[in-house]
Amino acid sequence: MCSCCYCSSRTPHPSVSLSRCVGTGVIIVGVGMLQGTGRRLFSTFALNPETTVAPHGPPRGLINRYVSMGLPPWAAWCNKINRYSLYRMSGVAPRTLLPKAPHEMDVIWLNERVRERVRTSRGVQNVYRQLKYPYVKTGIHYSDVLCHWVQVPMVEAAMFEVERDGGFDNFVLKRSGPELRSTYGERVRRHILVRQKEIRKNFVLDQQAKHLADAICGEVLSL
Repeated sequence: MCSCCYCSSRTPHPSVSLSRCVGTGVIIVGVGMLQGTGRRLFSTFALNPETTVAPHGPPRGLINRYVSMGLPPWAAWCNKINRYSLYRMSGVAPRTLLPKAPHEMDVIWLNERVRERVRTSRGVQNVYRQLKYPYVKTGIHYSDVLCHWVQVPMVEAAMFEVERDGGFDNFVLKRSGPELRSTYGERVRRHILVRQKEIRKNFVLDQQAKHLADAICGEVLSL
């Protein structure tokens, strides 16, 4: 008879996030502590998972709802589900403008494809839409190269990346096209590159004009 807390009771101590008995080896994950006897778990979870213990028991009646929303099958065992946990489980890339690739978006919003979920009240009269990715917002940033404000639909996490990169121009120029995942981002990148070439050309022309003006002033003063 095994004496581990997982086998003795299905409700382990709150300080223990995962305990499992595999044959003779007991693996216990506690508060930042891993003890093993040579056996390995068959699957591991990411840090801070939505589940308190390993998936077990019935799927609590959520499998139809969340699997139909396109979430992975283990979403049926999730405990605390809110808007942000749904947003995290839907496979969002935090460093891009849009959470999914353009061909994976369903509904066009601000000329970008963003997936929406349609809900109805008990009376079918009013049908209102809700964004599948509620954390997609219209980011308003100032472009130093364009000397203008730019509006781009983007993820909230991308706004923090803009601050880390030191501005919207650096954020756009630092990332490739597939990584940016946005037609607006590609268009803004094109405008920024053209404006950069214009700025360099104007700088060279200004330098040539200054040298020419100095030469003319020298010739006039010599007369």
